[in-house]
Amino acid sequence: MPTITVSRQDLYRLGGLPASYPLAELDDALALVKGELGSRTSDGLTLRTAGSGWIESDEEFKLRIELKDTNRPDLWSVEGIARHLRDHRRGYGQPYDFFTAEPAELTLEVDPALESIRPFAGGFLAEGGVVDEESLRAFIETQETLTRNFGRKRTTFSMGVYDGDPIVFPVHFRAVGRHEVHFEPLLPSSGAAEWLPGTEMTPQEILERHPTGQEYAGILAGHDRAPLLTDATGAVLALIPVINSAGLGRVLPGMTRLFVDVTGTEQEHCLLALNILATNLADRGWSIRPVTTYYPYDTPRGRRVTVPQPMPITQRVPLGEFSRLLGEPLDAADIVSKLTAYGVAAHADKEQIVATIPSYRQDYLHPVDVIEDYAISRGYDAIAASMAQEFTVGRLDPLTEFEDLVRDLMIGFGFEEVICNILTNSSSLRQNMEIDETGAPPFHGGAAVRIANVMSQSYSHLRDWIIPSLLEIEAQSAGALYPHRVFEVGEVAVFDPHANLGSRTESRLGAIIAADDASFDSAQSPLYALLGALGIAFRVTHWPHPSFIEGRSALVTADRPDEGAIPLGFLGELSPQVLTNWGARTPVAALELSFDVLMAIRMDRQVNR
Repeated sequence: MPTITVSRQDLYRLGGLPASYPLAELDDALALVKGELGSRTSDGLTLRTAGSGWIESDEEFKLRIELKDTNRPDLWSVEGIARHLRDHRRGYGQPYDFFTAEPAELTLEVDPALESIRPFAGGFLAEGGVVDEESLRAFIETQETLTRNFGRKRTTFSMGVYDGDPIVFPVHFRAVGRHEVHFEPLLPSSGAAEWLPGTEMTPQEILERHPTGQEYAGILAGHDRAPLLTDATGAVLALIPVINSAGLGRVLPGMTRLFVDVTGTEQEHCLLALNILATNLADRGWSIRPVTTYYPYDTPRGRRVTVPQPMPITQRVPLGEFSRLLGEPLDAADIVSKLTAYGVAAHADKEQIVATIPSYRQDYLHPVDVIEDYAISRGYDAIAASMAQEFTVGRLDPLTEFEDLVRDLMIGFGFEEVICNILTNSSSLRQNMEIDETGAPPFHGGAAVRIANVMSQSYSHLRDWIIPSLLEIEAQSAGALYPHRVFEVGEVAVFDPHANLGSRTESRLGAIIAADDASFDSAQSPLYALLGALGIAFRVTHWPHPSFIEGRSALVTADRPDEGAIPLGFLGELSPQVLTNWGARTPVAALELSFDVLMAIRMDRQVNR
């Protein structure tokens, strides 16, 4: 979860809080952003809570705020937190008039060659403010937090801020040869004494010698050209996504005109980041001038995209849903009032609440998100508690009991249990497993289920089989003594257009054996032992699968009354290419079984007895 450090004085000023506002009350108010105060520091010392509350002092402190949510990157900054505190105290959100889809006077032009390298770019100009030490530190904090978490360490997107006064428009986002251009990069933050001001370098030299270049060189690996941001005169702003130039890319206190850019591989993420930055600067008194990006190729939003970009999301929620989920009768006027105080544009339309979030948010995916905003704005403590009306004696679900039985058997067969995330990414599920999305074999739903409004590409998909999760563990276990015999009993989400929200959840057993002598028989042995112990008759037949060695993979089937043979699972010896993709050091055999089918067959047997 993101943790940010803010100046108390800066937070209070932006949030419209009086200087005497107690830290204990601030800690309570941070529930509005799903946050809480961590430690606070002064002169490098860490101070903690004492007894009944926070230690008060006249000194200026840096506050660490721990955020308990990852789907609201607009809150990962002092400006975002202050905005919610300010809006809630006064009862309404601030309107921003710079979100537009119309062409702007200022432009940014993209090189056709960047389509396969880093295809998306955008920016805006900020005028009328003055850079000071506090706002510059806050911008850098926001930049680092967003690009590290939301931007996957600059892989999905990166951002920069530049001295806007000397920049001549149009700005160009170019692809240049690695030895084609020379410019002076900013000095590294550490070890600057080894670098002489005025030293010019090529992109290749920066990637090889500059500490920041070495850190992010992997993003440009495999490309013989590098992305460069320049103005109309050819002056370099930055080597994207690595380092700003020491000229236009150096921002100092006292500057009154700034150019902000975001470039990346996910257009929606780039646009959201730009909207957040524009809103943050506007809250500090800057005027925002939009910039239109012109693409020579098609993008999800067309070939002409103006930033800041309007991206509102509207949800219509039946009034009765608020009462049903929160457990008490609610008035439409109160719901609208509380949502408005939360920065949401809301109104009642007959028996519905129509709620629209501003363009710096993209987290309304379901009507329940609106209800959550109302509950947060009202305060969970304000919702009356009630006693349960029905009392029942609980017991484990039969499927859970069956899963526990299988766990005990697998442990008895010499396997170790692991628990993995159901959230993963497309590379793990498909590319590393040598599977084509369009030709995925049975037990996969074709396209993997993707998360909408994802904040991290590392967790952008729901897994639809367990074996890739086990291989991820194997890739990190080279130092452990072989053989490795691990299993997991867990859930997968299989794409199904006929199911709720387009996917169905299944319970699976996955297991791998990694050893010098691992083979098809290594996976077949626990399969026979497990199904034999469960008393389930089955058949193993040849079944080609792209993740396994040809001729060393099989489909497991079982018979059900009136249905005939139905797929129960599969097993095999993973191909050398899959092992190479994961960095596995020994042969690996694997098997995967469906608990849903196993459970159905057991129930058939009980009925027929």
